[in-house]
Amino acid sequence: MPTSDDRVRMNILLIDDDPDILVSIGDYLRDTGHRVFAVAGGAEGLETLRREAVDIVVTDLMMPGMDGFGVLREVRRAWPGVEVIMVTAYGDVEGAVRAMREGAFDFFAKPVRLRELNASLERTVRFHALRREKDRYRERLDRLDAEDRRRYGLSAIVGEGAAIRAVKGLIEQVYQTDATTVLVCGETGTGKELVARAVHHGSGRAGGAFVAVDCSAVPESLFESEFYGHVKGAFTGAQEAHRGYFEQASGGTLFLDEVGDMRPEMQARLLRTLEERRIRRVGGAEETPVDVRVVAATNKDLPGAISEGRFREDLYYRLNAFTIRVPPLRERTEDILPLARHFLDRYRREMRRGVDGFTPEAEALLVAHPFPGNVRELRNMVERAVILCRGERVTPDDLRFEPPRSVPGGATEDLNLEEAERRLIREALRQSGGNQVQAARLLGISRDALRRRMENYQL
Repeated sequence: MPTSDDRVRMNILLIDDDPDILVSIGDYLRDTGHRVFAVAGGAEGLETLRREAVDIVVTDLMMPGMDGFGVLREVRRAWPGVEVIMVTAYGDVEGAVRAMREGAFDFFAKPVRLRELNASLERTVRFHALRREKDRYRERLDRLDAEDRRRYGLSAIVGEGAAIRAVKGLIEQVYQTDATTVLVCGETGTGKELVARAVHHGSGRAGGAFVAVDCSAVPESLFESEFYGHVKGAFTGAQEAHRGYFEQASGGTLFLDEVGDMRPEMQARLLRTLEERRIRRVGGAEETPVDVRVVAATNKDLPGAISEGRFREDLYYRLNAFTIRVPPLRERTEDILPLARHFLDRYRREMRRGVDGFTPEAEALLVAHPFPGNVRELRNMVERAVILCRGERVTPDDLRFEPPRSVPGGATEDLNLEEAERRLIREALRQSGGNQVQAARLLGISRDALRRRMENYQL
């Protein structure tokens, strides 16, 4: 049983032109532990609100000058966190209804029953506590939403070169609709999931879930259960009902990573779901509509896979409603240093290291490297460099480059002559620590010839 010490003490503004009401109600509220400001009119009540911290206003409806409705309107406008309890003449039902419509928390008919008034005040306190808790949750969610937008929104895609600006432009275009299926294409490590998350967080579905699925990791035997869920007892071991990926993502976005690795049988079932927008749990009898945007990603040549019979043409056209190609890092070399600095800032803060940049020689090596592993390789390289660095800046000795990739038989992966020359120049710059004179000597050309080629290849 709560004691008088457990009661919540409030600052209450009492407004009434009847002195007896001010005395009787005011004394009762003070006796119950509240602090009371008692005034005889609406204008005086507003002056008190400007000077004092008030939790609740208890005001008479009919008063000379500013009446209770005037007080209510001003409180709602200037002090929205303060609740108003209206006191009306006996039988004035119309006035009470109007007061509630205009935002009064409660109303009483005269003569006021003091215990009922106190109960109303306690309800007001509980309402305030719930609203404050709701506001705290809302602020927390807003902070999380802002953090998600910072981490996964359009601003999280680092780079201002023409290639990446084109990608950002496509993402902004597809913001306009939150139902269109999107296909994100690009090599491994280019940041396809980051693009998918940016599509999600910039659309009207940002408040829904973003469910990422690695299609290459889902066994065909578990496809139906994982994607569509199952009811309790649907099969041995199904002790509880399970919501599949489509239900989990309902109202949000389902990201199908490595969709090109799905087996043909799984592709057929996925196509039907995308067409019908309905799912049925394994062992269930009812179909459930799902409101999901599908964003698929692949590093495969899907048209080539279609011609070889490894990917369904109808599914390809269903996924390919809107395509975003993420360029490899070698096509956006102007973004290498901004990305490297972005990752450096992240990892030095996470690891609490005093590393504040790269030496010019290290930057030259980064720009010259072809990055076959794309942004992922650069990120891992910078993370490792932050760990290895013993000074204030990352040096060439702190960088570790992956060996160039090759195809069977030892041939280079890209047989394009210009690309081969570009790669040789980068390698010469790497071996010379960025010194153009030494690099030109390694290549057997003059420094001017090297500089012309570097300009042509934007190195």
